[in-house]
Amino acid sequence: MSISRRTFLQGLGLMSVYLSAPEALLLSAKAAEYAPRTAGKSKILVLVQMSGGNDGLNTVVPYNNGAYYQLRPTLAIEPDKVLPLDREIGLNPNMIGLHELFKNGKVAVVQGVGYPNPSRSHFRSIEIWQTAQPDKIVETGWLGRYLDCADCTKNGNIFAAVNVEPTLPKTLQSNKIMVPSVSNVFDFKFRTDPRYLQDRETQVRAFEDIYGTFQSKRPNAELLRNAGLEANKASDYLQKIVREYQSEIKYPDGSFGNGLKFISQMISGGVDSRIFTVNLDGFDTHTNQANGQNKLLKQFSEGVAAFYKDLERNNLQDDVVLFGFSEFGRRVVENNGRGTDHGTAAPVYVIGSKVKGGVYGEHPSMTALDDGDLKYKMDFRCVYATLLDRWMGADSREILGQRYEYIPFV
Repeated sequence: MSISRRTFLQGLGLMSVYLSAPEALLLSAKAAEYAPRTAGKSKILVLVQMSGGNDGLNTVVPYNNGAYYQLRPTLAIEPDKVLPLDREIGLNPNMIGLHELFKNGKVAVVQGVGYPNPSRSHFRSIEIWQTAQPDKIVETGWLGRYLDCADCTKNGNIFAAVNVEPTLPKTLQSNKIMVPSVSNVFDFKFRTDPRYLQDRETQVRAFEDIYGTFQSKRPNAELLRNAGLEANKASDYLQKIVREYQSEIKYPDGSFGNGLKFISQMISGGVDSRIFTVNLDGFDTHTNQANGQNKLLKQFSEGVAAFYKDLERNNLQDDVVLFGFSEFGRRVVENNGRGTDHGTAAPVYVIGSKVKGGVYGEHPSMTALDDGDLKYKMDFRCVYATLLDRWMGADSREILGQRYEYIPFV
């Protein structure tokens, strides 16, 4: 194929058709050389959002509490099936992998996490967790503000963070840095004209030649030129990592397991990102909760266990902490559909070789309720402050707006 510069100029407006997800790279492309991250040189945070409002009471089960069994006559998990964490609480029986990590001191369970004046709206509560601002609407996420402060794009690094989902969560929205969303690495590539499949290499070379030499005084032309080259280079880099990745670790089937596997591939391959985000959806269990939630908790547990086995295989387990959370818990009393409705406080999970495992905080009362909901015991921003200051080496006050009490899980 022959592509003229005039044809190229006419097609500038169609660039988004040919580059998969380049908009996340436009403002951060700096002709980077993708030097691999050195193990032990930086701390990585992996966020798992358990979307829909996970029922904390059937995840971390108060198996020695009579009120739990009275208020949930069909949903309560029998004491002999619970995987005990201590004499009062235990994990859902489908969370064997996470229980093994707990027994090895690698899981911190923080109980009763929430915030004042809680919202039962999915959209508002998710926004609160993602921005760490319960009292106002803001445009940036708590980790987006971290990225702004941490100078994570120095030396031309365009992978300061990676979202392994189709849509960027507000968690990673910032004022300075654009974060790529790469839900499928095989779609994150230069898209050539499908009418000429045999000419793909010719089309790619023509693209690189034109972008490499093109000069124009048009507004943003240089930015567009660099972004095009960088998007293609970034694609090649990630494709190479995936091709070279070899592992015998079995991840659970589905997008969540595949997402964790891809994150492991990027970490093992040296991608210099400080943050990765992935989602596990489906926790809005208004009806027939037991079957649906049990399957999701099994996915979560098996996925996390596989992820850490993969890290250990590459001696990277000390570089990564995983944080699992949901936008809210569920009501204490089960409903007539053998499910639970939107609630408030719930446990969160901090997992890693550098985590001081154990149970943190007091389990909320099952009888002294707030309009049928558990009363939160721990402000979620205390968890964030601990992760930011003690793990990421940041200034949590600058990011969260004030100081919050640390929780000693790291």
